[in-house]
Amino acid sequence: MATLTASTTFTIVDSETFSEEKALILLPENSGVNVLRELHYPNSNLPKLIYDQNPDRYENFDSGPLTARPLVQTDMTIGGNITSRWAGYIGDRPVKEVWQGSDKRSGMFLYFLRRLWEYFVNPPLTGYITWWPKDRTQQGYNVEIENLTVAGQEISMDYLACSW
Repeated sequence: MATLTASTTFTIVDSETFSEEKALILLPENSGVNVLRELHYPNSNLPKLIYDQNPDRYENFDSGPLTARPLVQTDMTIGGNITSRWAGYIGDRPVKEVWQGSDKRSGMFLYFLRRLWEYFVNPPLTGYITWWPKDRTQQGYNVEIENLTVAGQEISMDYLACSW
């Protein structure tokens, strides 16, 4: 019986290596301290504003800004749908703070609203207002106050008649 043998000689050369990394965004556990938030005007031109109470709800913030969201888009094609995800993100999404109220109860004291209005209508010419959400993190953030509304509208107040 005959034995068949075959051999092939080949050389392995260095090849390119591709690697990809992505930093995961992990939110630390919050200890739930009830420290009040603060706003600081640059150069202390306005007094530091310490919140009377923290907002009842807020958007786009936990222990840090929740802005690093990938953008996902689905488009229709002739053969069906195609979904694409862009790993980049829009860096600055607004953080919105809301103090709940009702028709008969304000969500914050009038004094605090007036001080907040002063910060809003007097944006600093240089530098930024810094926001310190101390109930969530020890980190401070440079902010621009985009809007201030009462009941979702421009500010209007109804005063009760009072005698002096």
